[in-house]
Amino acid sequence: MILGLAMHGRGEDAMSLFAGMQRAGVTPNEVTLLGVLTACCHAGLIEEGLHQLDATPEPRIEHFGCVVNMLDRAGRLDEAEELVAAMPAHPDALIWGSLLIACRAHGDVERAERVMRRRTTDADADAGDYVLMSNTYASNGRHGETVKVRRQMRRNEIDKVPDCSLIEIDGVVHEFKAIPANSIR
Repeated sequence: MILGLAMHGRGEDAMSLFAGMQRAGVTPNEVTLLGVLTACCHAGLIEEGLHQLDATPEPRIEHFGCVVNMLDRAGRLDEAEELVAAMPAHPDALIWGSLLIACRAHGDVERAERVMRRRTTDADADAGDYVLMSNTYASNGRHGETVKVRRQMRRNEIDKVPDCSLIEIDGVVHEFKAIPANSIR
């Protein structure tokens, strides 16, 4: 219920339900805590979310990812980057991607460059990371750097896999793929 309420923009209701659970002496499991953090994220309850993360006995990477996303949405990128650096587990691609998206949204090119340096030294950076970095440069008018990132992708043979969607109609599955504009003739 808590996660469902959180995902449907009813963060305050989710937190009220969680408070009721606590009053009743119910010990939350990791999924419940993820729902609470999601509620805090979507309702803008930043301090409450940070408190809940601190109160979680053994936070998992999903919990950290939710809090990084929460801080990113609030424009608190310094704190988000500090949290990523202090995590006991190695940040996954989703956490790094969240930070890169926030950098682009807030025009923070220097931070995005730091994140990309970390990603490329991890050797698990993917096409999405490079595209986000390229788009960050482009949205800040740094088109020379945009071109450099795209060239680096070609040099390193990093391909962006086209997006696709599936739909089932009368028992038949149809697949639709996005075709890159430069491949249309």
